[in-house]
Amino acid sequence: MKNILVTGGSGFIGRNLIIKLKALGHNVINCDINAQYPDYNYDISNYTELIKITDDIDLIYHLAAQSYGYKSLTNPELDLEWNAKGTLNICRFAKRREIKKIVYTSTMAVYGDGDWLTESDELNPLSNYAISKLYGETCVKQFSQFGIDYTIFRLFNTYGPGQNLTNGRQGVAAVFVQQVIRGNRIDVTGSLQRYRDLTYIDDTINALILGLSGKTSQETYNVCSKIKVTIEYLISKFIHYSGRSIGDFNVSNIGDVDGDQFGNTGDNTKLKTLGWSPKIDIDTGLSRLYKYANETINKVSI
Repeated sequence: MKNILVTGGSGFIGRNLIIKLKALGHNVINCDINAQYPDYNYDISNYTELIKITDDIDLIYHLAAQSYGYKSLTNPELDLEWNAKGTLNICRFAKRREIKKIVYTSTMAVYGDGDWLTESDELNPLSNYAISKLYGETCVKQFSQFGIDYTIFRLFNTYGPGQNLTNGRQGVAAVFVQQVIRGNRIDVTGSLQRYRDLTYIDDTINALILGLSGKTSQETYNVCSKIKVTIEYLISKFIHYSGRSIGDFNVSNIGDVDGDQFGNTGDNTKLKTLGWSPKIDIDTGLSRLYKYANETINKVSI
């Protein structure tokens, strides 16, 4: 059993990770700025708060981040505060407490656009968010000189039941499933041929659990399906699940968004060498997301 600190444990991925870690018998502590569920309601950009955590800790899963694209455009300082400074503070905290390892969740955005990208491909961050997450990667690597092991997972668009269905701007699958369920208008930024590489939540969690293994020491892994999913395909599947037709909707292009990628897909060959592979195919995953979203949104509407 390990004593594990999870930052951002109240978020979509963090909640599911904590459930899995506890099921495996680990003692888990949640630090999150969100007042829901945390053991410590702390802001990781505030180092004086972090050092108030006195629990025994063997390993940190560092998920806490500003990952909301719209906020990145309107308030880019948050990327620096939470993603850059916050990660630096986590590394300083780990050094101070002699914590053995940091498992860091980075993002596919560090690559920019491209297809079947490998971990050794050139990095080309196109947004302030991507730059701040790449800084986080550099930070955990740099602190390895102090005896702190690390594993970096670059996540490619995790989706599934439990996603935030309230803001309408975060999580590409969640954005469009909400629009299909809530009304007759679908707003698309840029081309319908823009695309993403989607990974179902259970598959992402199974990948992150591998960070507990010594086999992942000082390594970086793509967590992805290796499948290109266009915005057009997403919308068509959700409309199909709704029992309606495309003619029932007004699909409107509201223009490009600064820093938004046209698309990228990852190569998961390296992660597969550890025995991981995605178990949930895209259609099954989207169907499960639609069912969850439909039940959740309609329940709130009653």
